[in-house]
Amino acid sequence: MARAWASARCGACTRDGVACRSPAMANGRCRMHGGASTGARTPEGRERARKAPLTHGRRSAASIAMHRQIRAASVQLRDMVRATNAELREAEALHRAMLRRRGR
Repeated sequence: MARAWASARCGACTRDGVACRSPAMANGRCRMHGGASTGARTPEGRERARKAPLTHGRRSAASIAMHRQIRAASVQLRDMVRATNAELREAEALHRAMLRRRGR
């Protein structure tokens, strides 16, 4: 373990007010205190970033359209189930009324 602790430490100020003891990367800070990416700097890099594919696609136009279709179908199905349940309740009420009339 002595070898592991021999590497340079981050040293950034933590929320506790003490220096961070995580091992430092090449930039002198740890993976948590290394800072956010500043993005592409050159025009070629910016163009490459612009053309890069989405990493997940959860918010792509196709995904949003598909979610809207699913939601519309879900609402339509829910309305159909409610209408069917109402018809069943009506039919049951008529059936009970007919049974009462026969019993008299």
